[in-house]
Amino acid sequence: MQLEINVKLRRGCFDLNSQFNLNVSSAGLYGRTGAGKSTLLKLIAGSLQPQSGYIVVDGKILFDSRRGICVPFLQRGVGAVFHLDKSVPAETVRDYLNAVFSRCSRQRQIFKPDFLIALLQLSSLLHTPLALLHDSDRHRVLLAGALLKSPKVLLLDDTFSMLTDSCRIQLIPVLLRLQQEFDILVLYASQSFAEILQLTDQLIMLEQGKVISSGSVQEIARQRDSLHYLGLRQLDNVLTIQIRGHDAKAGYSLATCAGNQLALPLREHLLAGSQRQISIRSHEVAIATTYIKAISIQNQIKGRICALIPYQQRLIVQVDCGCILLAEITKAAVLAMQLKEGDWVYCLIKTHSIVYLDELEMLPQHHIVSYGSDYYLNLHSNPV
Repeated sequence: MQLEINVKLRRGCFDLNSQFNLNVSSAGLYGRTGAGKSTLLKLIAGSLQPQSGYIVVDGKILFDSRRGICVPFLQRGVGAVFHLDKSVPAETVRDYLNAVFSRCSRQRQIFKPDFLIALLQLSSLLHTPLALLHDSDRHRVLLAGALLKSPKVLLLDDTFSMLTDSCRIQLIPVLLRLQQEFDILVLYASQSFAEILQLTDQLIMLEQGKVISSGSVQEIARQRDSLHYLGLRQLDNVLTIQIRGHDAKAGYSLATCAGNQLALPLREHLLAGSQRQISIRSHEVAIATTYIKAISIQNQIKGRICALIPYQQRLIVQVDCGCILLAEITKAAVLAMQLKEGDWVYCLIKTHSIVYLDELEMLPQHHIVSYGSDYYLNLHSNPV
């Protein structure tokens, strides 16, 4: 699914001037309050009209000021849930969902109302008018309505923050399925980096109505200014892993990364086969020249040293394990083990020194230095 945006809109003192081109199944609009996230979503949905520019979805022109094209909201094939939307229908939840479903062509129907009622825990609300619902309940109903439209584009404005943990855990696999099987583009706007990472690793970063950066997390990881805007300081290794299963008795989750098996902190809600991103601080990675049998550390990953990088009074050992790992050790340790480029070593990593990237906002701030098959070493960075 391709989305092309080049729009301008001035409202009072706020000036939105945003351009980007997406060719992915999902992306996160990230920015602080007032950055223009909700405004941009409303321009795509058609509930707000740009003063100039164009919006094109998969070759279909939704808006073009030069050609005089502005497709009405109901004809855009867009489902949207806005965070501060107070304009809701007067009917009951059941009547609203049935009405939305009846307007969707049978060829396009993906979900039935009863499935979404169960998924989003709406059973107790069915006979209540939407106007009388609390914000969190109303958001779940409007989300069900947006999904019942079977849209080509789904716009979510800080929606996860309005859902319970159980709803969110059940909903994310459904949203991923929409992207993969039904070619639906999902745009999620939030000022929570962790929330966005639950759904996508593609970011569009907004500040004062302008796109300041866009791309995958690994691309943004190499941009120091973008990292400061994200509020990240030090995350020396960022790796993409695939969940394989969970061992509650042993107290860890199992995953693979570039052919290596890893023991991670136990997260039983993560689905087998799903991908996640993890971070490991370089000083949490120890180096050994041989495999150690009698040791409590669960992860011993074999790799070859490809660089020894001086860093202040220490050395950064760059190890190719199929993915790149950085380990920060003393110069004395390098001399004692006689390490040199090309040597085979084992990277030792404690299970609980591994952090899931989407849990970062519960931790002290960090700064990404290395990402996957590359590394970014900022020797003169200052704390945010």
